[in-house]
Amino acid sequence: MSSQKSPPNSADDLSMDDLRDEYPSGWRILVQNESIGYILDALMDALPGSEFTKSELATEAGVSRQSVYTHLDLLLVLGVLEPVEDSSPERYRVDSDSELLDLLHQVNGKVNKRLSE
Repeated sequence: MSSQKSPPNSADDLSMDDLRDEYPSGWRILVQNESIGYILDALMDALPGSEFTKSELATEAGVSRQSVYTHLDLLLVLGVLEPVEDSSPERYRVDSDSELLDLLHQVNGKVNKRLSE
């Protein structure tokens, strides 16, 4: 009779924190890298429709240009930024219809309200 063994690195061998790292929730994706939080914070401060180059966004967020380059695709997929057509150098606009930024503003308001009570 053969016993079935799980392959190495199967879910049975991983701790809960390893599983959370391997299969992160949407929340973890937003907070797993400090620079994403700084960038989102800067975008929340910006007026809807504000435009940035990658360097300008890095300066506004207080992160390196490399961080913006690294996370740009995620920011575009999340719908918080949209490319500005025919811009040189490339510019990105804060999406005024971003549901995620709206939700982040709501969370921010709730947290600030609770902390000030």
